[in-house]
Amino acid sequence: MSNEIVTNKSVTFVNNTTPVTITSSELDLTSCYQDDEVVIEIHAAALNPIDFMTHQLCNSYIFGNYPKTYSRDYSGVIIKAGKNVDNRWKIGDKVNGMYNHIYGERGTLTHYLILNPAKDVPITHMVEVPKEANDPYDDFVYAAAWPLTFGTAFSTLNDFKKDWNSDSKVLVIGASTSVSYAFVHIAKKYFNIGTVVGICSKNSIERNKKLGYDYLVPYDEGSIVENVRKLKQSVLENDRFDMIFDSVGNHDFFPVIDQFLKPKVKNSFYVTIAGNNKVNYKNISWRDFISLGSILTALNPFKKYNWRLGHPYPSNNFIEAGNEMIKKGTYKPPIDSVYEFEQYKEAIDRLMSNRAKGKVVVKMK
Repeated sequence: MSNEIVTNKSVTFVNNTTPVTITSSELDLTSCYQDDEVVIEIHAAALNPIDFMTHQLCNSYIFGNYPKTYSRDYSGVIIKAGKNVDNRWKIGDKVNGMYNHIYGERGTLTHYLILNPAKDVPITHMVEVPKEANDPYDDFVYAAAWPLTFGTAFSTLNDFKKDWNSDSKVLVIGASTSVSYAFVHIAKKYFNIGTVVGICSKNSIERNKKLGYDYLVPYDEGSIVENVRKLKQSVLENDRFDMIFDSVGNHDFFPVIDQFLKPKVKNSFYVTIAGNNKVNYKNISWRDFISLGSILTALNPFKKYNWRLGHPYPSNNFIEAGNEMIKKGTYKPPIDSVYEFEQYKEAIDRLMSNRAKGKVVVKMK
């Protein structure tokens, strides 16, 4: 068999003292994969805060001095398939998914990704996104934009609490984030939750009203706790929430949690995906995640509420749920901006600015 050599370019870093850069390596497409693996030519990859968080926290003494590749979300086309790969996955299939790794030499901000579709789940066949006539983005861009954020939101609603109904009430801290965008759509359109309250800046209230939030509370006009308390007393009949979901890092409600979250015996949950404090993405420290307060909150057996750290679980059906909602038009991945591969630094800067309203996507081709 003759060689089929290509140049595989990837965005990588070595440790927290080295910048991100493009590295190149030769890849022989006839021999680079195992019998249970596929080779995906990546068309688009999305950035997530975990990308530069892990970069800034990467100590070479702990995690080694090898190049580590950015990103987890991807879309592309299968160009090679091993003989033992399930026949669901064929050469020419358009696929997207989330490639889980921490400090992996393989990531998705690369031209070619090699993975085992039976183990590196979730992976799915791309579905077409209903688009308007002037929509500037193709299906590969949309397909790369949703697995991690949608999966995080879906897992939070699906895995902790099973009895959602029209009487359920949820409070979302950080209504403007990409995960919260997915969260409110899933809550209202998939689980039919009756009331979703969001907390955001006063300048984002009009935008977030269109997403499906029933009520919105500003965090920059007085006390967050008091603003939510007033809403609860005035329009929610003083009823408490079945879940408080925090996507930005907040601890304001902990001292008075029993006034806002239903009792533990009611199967209520406080779920965070960002810890107890807002992270400065440009100056990240391990203390932001492993503080004494967060450890005590997680391990304290005497706390009167269920506290969980949310993240996507590949074992649940979130990838199927996402496809279903996209096809129905009840969820459309939000796109903030799209960059070419060589503009990866601008893409990272955009996400780190905290001004992105939707996903930042990098097009590989």
